[in-house]
Amino acid sequence: MKTVLASEMRELDRRTIAEFDVPGEVLMDRAGYGVADVARHMARTSGLADALIQLFAGRGNNGGDAFVAARYLKKMGFAVEVLFAGEASAVTGDALKHLLQMRSDGIALRELPTLEDWEMLRATPQAAGDILVDGLLGTGIAGPARGPVVGAIQVINAFSQRGLVLAIDVPSGLNSDTGCADGAVVRADVTATMGMPKRGLVLPPALAVVGNVEVIDIGIPDELIAPV
Repeated sequence: MKTVLASEMRELDRRTIAEFDVPGEVLMDRAGYGVADVARHMARTSGLADALIQLFAGRGNNGGDAFVAARYLKKMGFAVEVLFAGEASAVTGDALKHLLQMRSDGIALRELPTLEDWEMLRATPQAAGDILVDGLLGTGIAGPARGPVVGAIQVINAFSQRGLVLAIDVPSGLNSDTGCADGAVVRADVTATMGMPKRGLVLPPALAVVGNVEVIDIGIPDELIAPV
């Protein structure tokens, strides 16, 4: 099995966009659809036909994947709720395009910009969804999670007593190269990783938090993957 470092995956994404004329927003759409499909499978195999799926989004590309997944999950017939760790004004680039599309499809974004907001939510475990999708932090993390993201991670882990956890690309707070976490980290039942498995996901320190790893094909050309 081939694995990649975060820097290698970013280069594969960059070359796919630059050399094969695939827009970044299209790669994000494919990633979000893959997440939605994994969530649908989790719901079906767990007997949760009428599942409430909560998506926890950050301001980066993982948040963009969550926005896309929310749209597809709604089309699949699921009830969805999107919670944002911060203020939506911080979202830019391809993630912003998909945030606007999500809103135009009638899906609201609930902003929780402070740690206190998340602590209040954590005190209401009855609000937990059946499937919790972690789109807070991705492979670009440097050091421990900070600010409202810490609160969001704590909410996911608390709510996991009632629901299943699906992490987008890597569990938030995990270093995707080393498999270690410097602070708060999401404990996932399934990790849907994009393009190729990240090296840290298969290293011993990560095994307690990644759950089952599913690789989502986002259309990285074979000729770019072959030399890896």
